[in-house]
Amino acid sequence: MATAGDIMETGSPSSGAVPAVSPRPRFTWRYDHKVDTQGRVPMPAKWRPEDPSTLSLMAVMIRHAADTEFVMVLPSEQFDRFSQPICAGDFTEPLKLAERHDYVDRIIELDLDSAGRICLPEEMRIAAGLTKDVLFVGCIDRFELWNPKAYQSARGAETVLKKVQNPRNT
Repeated sequence: MATAGDIMETGSPSSGAVPAVSPRPRFTWRYDHKVDTQGRVPMPAKWRPEDPSTLSLMAVMIRHAADTEFVMVLPSEQFDRFSQPICAGDFTEPLKLAERHDYVDRIIELDLDSAGRICLPEEMRIAAGLTKDVLFVGCIDRFELWNPKAYQSARGAETVLKKVQNPRNT
């Protein structure tokens, strides 16, 4: 992944060119990887920053409509957007408190090690069926970690949902 120093507008000094803002990570395509014996899985090389410490990631367990679990991984900016409704309002209001508790055990901060691997907690790996094979699914501003068979099933359910919701466009 490029760094801010890699992306500069071109032009002569008199053109007033300025360095471009550091790009947001963009996660596209699908990549298959294996979980090692310590629960680590390599992040796709195309998604890895040059300096692993520059990418802050949050993992959230999500239940798909196809009744399967997967892990949504969000860079910090996207996680802030995701968590804003959960954190808004009165912290002591019973419904808000219950919603917050629903998520507290399903969120963890992830670090990339120096080899570009993510270490997922065992409980999260087991819940999402990520015990051997992991499918990284790019979702532009975030990515998802799926058991490959569960992903195929979920995509089938999504195809049916799209047909039901919008039969003219399928």
